[in-house]
This record gives sequence, C-alpha cells and structure tokens, in this order.
Amino acid sequence: MRLAMVEALRERPWCVCQLADNLGLNKSAASKHLSLLKSVGIIDMERDGTQVNCTLAMPCILDMMYCANRFDSAPADSDVDGDAESPAPACSSGCCTLAKELPIMKKTRIMFVCIHNSARSQMAEAFVRQYAADRFDVHSSGIEAGKLNPLVVQAMAEVGVSMDGHYAKPAKEYIDRKEVFDYVVTVCDESSAERCPMFPGKHERMHWGFPDPSAIQGTDDEKLAGIRPIRDAIERKVKEWIATN
Repeated sequence: MRLAMVEALRERPWCVCQLADNLGLNKSAASKHLSLLKSVGIIDMERDGTQVNCTLAMPCILDMMYCANRFDSAPADSDVDGDAESPAPACSSGCCTLAKELPIMKKTRIMFVCIHNSARSQMAEAFVRQYAADRFDVHSSGIEAGKLNPLVVQAMAEVGVSMDGHYAKPAKEYIDRKEVFDYVVTVCDESSAERCPMFPGKHERMHWGFPDPSAIQGTDDEKLAGIRPIRDAIERKVKEWIATN
C-alpha cells in the first residue's frame, strides 16, 4: 500500500483524503502509512487549511528501487564496477534517467455519478473496488452531493462489502481539480443523467439506470428490503462490465 502511495504521488501531489479515497483506505489507515513514509523522508506533508497535502520529498525513489533490484539480482561473482563482460547493474548516469525504463501500472479511471452520491453511485464504486481494485481507480460523486444513506451501508455490509471511508462528494469537486477519467457512468434515471456535468478530458460516457433507493417508502425494514434488489442489480452490472474490460 505504501508503494501504491509513492506511485500515486510520483504523478502529482495529493491531499490525505484524496489519496485515501483513491486507494480505498479509511483516513486513519492512510494517515498511518503516510506518517511512516514521512518519518523516513520519502514524502513531505503540509497543512493547507483543513487539508493535509502530500508530496514526494524523494522524487526518484522508485527509480532508486529499480536500481537496487538490478543490483541485488546481479550474480554474486559479477563485477559491480562493470566491465565489458559484466556490465554494472546500477545505472551510471543517475537513477532518475531510468524513469522511462520503470513500468508504472496505469489503472483505468472510472467515475460513477448519481443525483446525491448517497446510494447508487456509492454502491457501484464499492463493488468495482471489491472486485477489481487492482485494475480500476474508481470514484463516485453526485450532481448535488447529499449524505451517504445509512441503509445502503447496511445493505452492502450484508454482502460483505464495507463502506468505510465513503462519503458524499459533488462532481464539481473533481471537475475543479481537472481530474480526468476514462469512463464516466451515470447510474440515475435518464432525465437526471442529462444534468450530469461534463468532466475534463476525453472519456467514454455510459448510462446504467437503476431505481432510486431514496424513493422507497415505508419503515427502515421495508426500505432495506427495497434496496437489496437495487444493490444486487448494481453488483451484477459491475461484474458483467468488469468481465469485458
């Protein structure tokens, strides 16, 4: 997880909340990992108002790790200073020049959007993270951010999916940061989907329509019973889509 944080920070600075959200961690776990990285001088952390921003203090750390791996993998009888028959395992012109040789796995970025980011988009995000967090950098937001539905949290817990760290976020927050996604998926009704703001960059827009859990009437037990089939439909759709992407 700390390596994943370094890889993310190699591309751009992040605040603790953003980094935790991107990697599917709760804030306390993210803070623990980041504190350890800061304690050994790999990252810097600075407070800006209510945000704590993280940057790499050692920008070439991944390149240095690559050099170390090459060195460690050299035969025991090789000449580490290098000669015609046994080239030196470490780079001779500075480890930062190895950036182009270092493969960094790029995850496909996907954004789920619904009206208030209180239920459907949150469930879709959680299911993608549950089944394919190694392949997708997944987020969710609302046209108008509301509050996470506690009955949705309960329904997801019933199928073993934790919503820890999830909270409602406005789409505008991502747009203002000029975040780019490969896919933007609306999961509300079609008329509401038409109100979805445009995210920057080139991406594929898709619409997966699901009933609105907030429209379910009755007691909490009755509402929960109505949420379960929506949850299951979202899970099926996510699994089908992951299987073909």
